[in-house]
Amino acid sequence: MEHESNFSTLEIREKERQRIARDLHDITLQNLSHLIHKVELSSLYMDKDIVKAKLELATIEKELRQVIDDMRTIIYNLHPVTLDDLGLKATIENVISVTNRNYNFFIETEIEDVSCENKIFQLSILRLVQEASCNALKHSNGNKLFVSLKNKENKCVINIKDNGSGFDQNDIDKKDAHFGLSIMKERVDLLHGKMNIKSSSKGTSIIMELPF
Repeated sequence: MEHESNFSTLEIREKERQRIARDLHDITLQNLSHLIHKVELSSLYMDKDIVKAKLELATIEKELRQVIDDMRTIIYNLHPVTLDDLGLKATIENVISVTNRNYNFFIETEIEDVSCENKIFQLSILRLVQEASCNALKHSNGNKLFVSLKNKENKCVINIKDNGSGFDQNDIDKKDAHFGLSIMKERVDLLHGKMNIKSSSKGTSIIMELPF
C-alpha cells in the first residue's frame, strides 16, 4: 500500500511537470517566437517606413508585457507566497482572481478558513481548487464560476461549479482526456478523500470531500 502511495505521488509530480511544460510552451515560447518574427519585420521597416516600424515596435512592447505577466502567473501558481503570509482563504481568492484576468468570468466564492494547521494539507486543498477552477475557466465555455470551501463534519468540502457546456463523463478515464481531472482524482485518493463529478449541458459541478 505504501509503495502504491509513493508511486501515485511520483505520478502526480510528473503530470504537474508536464502541465507546467505545456503552459510554458503554449503561453510563453509560442508568444516569444512570434515576437522574434515581429522584431525581424520591424528591422525591415526601419529603412522603408519608419512610422510603420514604430507601430510594430509599440505592438511588440505590449505583447512582451503580456508575456511577462503570464510568466509571473505561472511562477506564482508554482508557489503562492501568500499562503504563509495571508492564509489559505486569501490565497485561493487571489489565485482565482489572477487566473481569471484572461477569461473575465463572474466568480462567486464562499470560502471558510480551514481548521487545519498542516501546511501540506492546505497546499493540497489549494492545488485542488486551483486545478478545478483553471479547468472551468479555460475549457467550460461558460461565464460564471462558483467556488466553495467549507468545514463540515471533520471534513473539508470543496465545490467548484460552472455554467459551461459540460462534457461526456465516460471520457474522464481516457488517456490524455481531461488531464487536470486525472491529477485531481489521484491527489484526492492520496488524501483518502472522495470526488464526485456531475456534468451536463448546463454546466459541471465537482465536489471533493477531504477528511482532516
